[in-house]
Amino acid sequence: MIGAPTTQRVYAATAAAFIAFAVWGSLFPFDFHPVSWGDAVASFWSPLTVPVSRWSVSDFVSNVLLFVPIGLFATAAVSCPLVAQPFRAASASAGRPEGLRYVGRVLFVATTSMVLSITIELAQAFVPWRTPSVVDVGAEIIGAACGIVVWTLIHQPLDALVAAAVSLVRRSSFVERLLLAYCALFAAAWLVPADFTLRPNEIADKYFHKRLLLPFTPSPDAATARDLTMIAAAALPIGVTATLCGCGGAARRSIVTAALVATTFLTGLEAAQIFVFSRTTDGTAFAVASAAAVAAVMLAGVAGRRPVATARAEGR
Repeated sequence: MIGAPTTQRVYAATAAAFIAFAVWGSLFPFDFHPVSWGDAVASFWSPLTVPVSRWSVSDFVSNVLLFVPIGLFATAAVSCPLVAQPFRAASASAGRPEGLRYVGRVLFVATTSMVLSITIELAQAFVPWRTPSVVDVGAEIIGAACGIVVWTLIHQPLDALVAAAVSLVRRSSFVERLLLAYCALFAAAWLVPADFTLRPNEIADKYFHKRLLLPFTPSPDAATARDLTMIAAAALPIGVTATLCGCGGAARRSIVTAALVATTFLTGLEAAQIFVFSRTTDGTAFAVASAAAVAAVMLAGVAGRRPVATARAEGR
């Protein structure tokens, strides 16, 4: 595969990012307190004494989903030619077929995921308001296994997508790379502290306490006029990015296409923010950000157009 080392680094970095997110989400605020090892282990096994009917379905699903990307991208990282070559060489010398090499990489990812899950869950015993659970370990192992299956099913289109993204960054100018980095920072700021939840009662709590707002809905936590002004200013570079990046040189996307790219990006962020428990999801802020991004798209598109006479003169 062309660019395999770079693709492998992208997969490895993505897997590391999701692992860091799992650690952050499971152990925040990292307020560790001394607990005897016996108590920690007892707390870890205690959920097995509770009837299955009393297990939290939302917690189980959350833990499954938490480890799906870890299984997916970790498998992708060790399956790239750069990393897989040592496995291939060792297997060839031992006379093992290709299928066994794949099984070895899968077992490596599954075992590593299980060790990571057990470590995180046991560490939760030392953080107040956190509850370690062997059930969560089971859910996370299932999630990692699902990620491995997803990689098996979609590895070819995913490789192509990552290669296209790497190519886009490589052919981008320095300014375009800065714009792409800015969009990543904007996304991070929109979602911090990233305390995601799938618990229906917590999402309902956001709604009933007016922290999940439709546009122009009054609330003590709604964005102020000053906040909206700052949000509009912060969203302007997103429109410029959607217009310029990935087109090569002085080319521009059409205003309609760039506006669709910018608003899709912001819509995805707004949808993800619904599941960030401590963030107020304000439809007005989303509407202002989208309007500002589209305005920037129009300005960047108009600024990139050359007068007809100039274009004809250059074509002679």
